[in-house]
Amino acid sequence: MAFISKMLNASELPFWNKVKDALFSVPLRYKIMGLAAGLVALSGTVTIIKVQNILTSNMETLLREKSTAVARELASHSREYILINDLYGLTRLLKDIVENRSEVRYGFVVDPHYNVLAHSFSQGFPLELLEGEQRLNFQDRTVSLNTNEGIIWDTFYPILEGEVGGVRVGITEAVIRQQTSVFLRSLFIHTAAVIFVALVFSFLLTLIITKPIKKLLEATHSLRKGKYDIINDKFPQDEVGDLVIAFNGMTRQLQQAEIDRKDKEQIRSDFLQRIISTQEQERKRVSRELHDQTGQALASIMVRLNVLGKGDKTDSSDSISSLKKSLIEEMGAIHNLALELRPSVLDDMGLVPALELYINQFRERYGLSVEFVKISMEGRRADHCVETCIYRIIQESLTNVVKHAKADTIKILLELRQETIRGIIEDNGSGFNLGNIPRERLGIYGMEERASLLGGVLKLDSEPGQGTMVSFTIPVEGTIECYE
Repeated sequence: MAFISKMLNASELPFWNKVKDALFSVPLRYKIMGLAAGLVALSGTVTIIKVQNILTSNMETLLREKSTAVARELASHSREYILINDLYGLTRLLKDIVENRSEVRYGFVVDPHYNVLAHSFSQGFPLELLEGEQRLNFQDRTVSLNTNEGIIWDTFYPILEGEVGGVRVGITEAVIRQQTSVFLRSLFIHTAAVIFVALVFSFLLTLIITKPIKKLLEATHSLRKGKYDIINDKFPQDEVGDLVIAFNGMTRQLQQAEIDRKDKEQIRSDFLQRIISTQEQERKRVSRELHDQTGQALASIMVRLNVLGKGDKTDSSDSISSLKKSLIEEMGAIHNLALELRPSVLDDMGLVPALELYINQFRERYGLSVEFVKISMEGRRADHCVETCIYRIIQESLTNVVKHAKADTIKILLELRQETIRGIIEDNGSGFNLGNIPRERLGIYGMEERASLLGGVLKLDSEPGQGTMVSFTIPVEGTIECYE
């Protein structure tokens, strides 16, 4: 635990943070290539070390056994030469062994008094090899000698159980070590070749992996610039390929969203222009009606009052009755004009009475059957802006029915559900295709904008010959300040 704590604390040091940042900043290609080469190098190094340890351990056993075997063999062949006192033949035998077997460094034969009878040295016998021989008592033994030529495994083997002497053989490690070095060098070269192959394959792998990633990066930069380029290159059907497919899907969605946003912005722009134009037209209409109708009527009343003041008193009653009638008509016209602009009952009594008044006037004006159903709307008023929004949506829906639907029956439902008001306006008119809504039909978009601004949702369902249904859901409490 203490070691883990030290490692965790070390990871917070600036040096480790720099190392971590440096590693993270290395390109993906070099990370993969380095990982592949590192794993192969680590595996090769561990293999070479383990093989070297195994060969070294086996070499000691092998040399010990080989030294004993050669000594036993020489003892068997030397016995006849000693018995017939053929020292020349014995010397020739020893030299042949050394010449024909590269691992045999020397061999010599001694008599029971440890006197050298024959040896394989060409430049004189080294007397230091006889030091301590008297303590061996002609027993079979193998020891390792450290010489200037390296370690030599020296074996003494008695001849005829030591009655005629014995033979000593020295086996050098140099030859086997050289063979081991050649093998290890070959293994090292093989590991280096595998590392090279791993680098080549990892390089090719990185090309396969990083190519789509680079394409994704370029496409991402294009997205930041507002260009929705689809990646059309074919990639393997793996995780990276799935990522490219997902990116293309996201790009198409963003492209469609951008198109929808632009269309919506255009619609909003057209809607605002239409609102401004409608407001100006409404002002002109109000001004014209006030001037042409109300102004002329008031002027006519003024003229009649002047005539009444100069005329005969017997005609005054009829003139007064006519003036009263004119005043009543003008008061009704002014009332209707104010009602169309904004009904005062909406502010004074609320949404339901204002709708009932408007629907009654709508029935009288157009002669259509309008059914108005209210559910849980009594005893509670919504936010002022919400009531205005719902009133305008229903007003616009009824206006559209008159202008476009050719319907004779309209059903209106208004329901209070917890903290939302749900409304439905349905007619049995001609209907239309939702995909072909003319851009000039901004009344529909106006209703959607009104509901959206208050945190609500408005939906339109219609099919040719099946009528039209407008449904909306708006929170009771408004989310913005009222815009009317």
